[in-house]
Amino acid sequence: MKTKEEILNSYNTTGQDGLPEISAADLLNAMEVYKQQWAEAAFNAARKQKNGSFEFETFNDFIESEKQALPVVNDNFGITLSAVADSIVTNFLPDDAAVNEFSFDFNLEGKGFTAFYTRDKEGYWKMSNWKEQ
Repeated sequence: MKTKEEILNSYNTTGQDGLPEISAADLLNAMEVYKQQWAEAAFNAARKQKNGSFEFETFNDFIESEKQALPVVNDNFGITLSAVADSIVTNFLPDDAAVNEFSFDFNLEGKGFTAFYTRDKEGYWKMSNWKEQ
């Protein structure tokens, strides 16, 4: 198993000043390699047994089964918009506890949007809809 330093060093380059440097894309790749390495190690340490034999022989078998089980989401922009709205919703929560719906406007990628929130049965705010202005 490689150490963090070994993984990072494999993506390092030398800058014009002679010092080691790493690009943002390479840093993300190194982080992904490191994460994948530790996920595989965790899998090997904790893989499930079914009737005395392993349910998944390898980590890749497990990943493929997870990919098949996950629904395919094609609305990437809707996911991004929801994530942005959910990250700023606390700035717009109503002070009145009797209010069960509210909306707020925000900008994303140079366009205006309105996010609509409703309170669920447990009292949590959930985005119910959004529209472009």
